[in-house]
Amino acid sequence: MAILKDVPILKKLVDIGYAMLLVIILSALVGLILAFPVKWLWNFVFGSLYSINVFQAWAMNVLAGILFGQRNSNK
Repeated sequence: MAILKDVPILKKLVDIGYAMLLVIILSALVGLILAFPVKWLWNFVFGSLYSINVFQAWAMNVLAGILFGQRNSNK
């Protein structure tokens, strides 16, 4: 990686890319961890009709965040 030492802008872009990848991976892991209570609650309430897995619970969290997320109004 001698070219990274020669081009400081390229080194900075690679560092930013690594940081963005780390943030994406960590947020995905936190999202999956937070999906487990949704899965357990759903399966407790509706388990006899339809049970879901953790990825479906994760998708429900994302959908609920989109539909019922905070809306900022700067009035």
